[in-house]
Amino acid sequence: MGQTMKAVVVDGEGGPELLQVREIARPAPGAGEVLVKVEFGSVNAVDKRVREGYLREYAPRPYTVGSDFAGVVVQAGEDSDLEPGARVFGGLMPNTGGYAEYVKVKAADVARIPDGVTFEQAASLPVAGLTAWSAIIAMGELKPGQRVLVQGAAGGVGHFAVQMARRIGAHVIGVASAAKAGFVRDLGADEVLDYADPGHARALHDLDLVVDGVNADSMARVYPAIRAGGKVFSLFDQPPPPPTGVRAEFLAGGTGPGTVREKLDNLVAMVARGELVPHITAVYTIDQAAQAQESGRTGKVLIRPS
Repeated sequence: MGQTMKAVVVDGEGGPELLQVREIARPAPGAGEVLVKVEFGSVNAVDKRVREGYLREYAPRPYTVGSDFAGVVVQAGEDSDLEPGARVFGGLMPNTGGYAEYVKVKAADVARIPDGVTFEQAASLPVAGLTAWSAIIAMGELKPGQRVLVQGAAGGVGHFAVQMARRIGAHVIGVASAAKAGFVRDLGADEVLDYADPGHARALHDLDLVVDGVNADSMARVYPAIRAGGKVFSLFDQPPPPPTGVRAEFLAGGTGPGTVREKLDNLVAMVARGELVPHITAVYTIDQAAQAQESGRTGKVLIRPS
């Protein structure tokens, strides 16, 4: 290994032109940390929003872009419980470091990739998978037979949420573009509504849970369709005040019981058992990071740094 590495760096706030591939110093792991050679990074909707200024207090400029990664441990600091050669995956929160050839991370915040799970599959999981798990299972506590609405059902979080809800045995309603309706039905949605139809909210009724990965402001149109005792989770912003008897809140990914590693272990075990399928629709090079963030593809988009 050399002393430098390629990474995607952002200096300011704004458009995709800010994503610059640079040669920067390769980090060295300290006590309890590991250095991971990244095989794949993953693009999340929040990456673009952080570039535009969201969560700026957690990503002071300049910063290295990206959260999710999967790769191989190449150095282990003192007191790390992971050895060089271990296949691991994790996420750097909220958005600092995954679009790079190497990442430094606390060993406790990554998990091993089990046999039968690829680097690509593992890289797609941390942010989107843990957010879906929080919304549907840990905090949403969705039950068989309940009705759940997933807005942005074809996206990274949404496509995992639809699969989890379907496996529980809920009645799943997805909102997506007409072009992506077939994809959402194949994931297991019972109904798919076209987000471009201004009246699609009128078809909704008796909802127990709403997961919104698009725009919190749009939730107000959905509120009349939610049962008393229902829950609403916005994945980006604080939702508007809900009606009496409805719980509505901003939900950060990974919220729920257990350590980071325990949550990642549970998530990747679902993939290993065939209970959760990451749909990876494109892989970009590190030099195509801007294109990757702006692609708007279904499922998950990955970046290969080398």
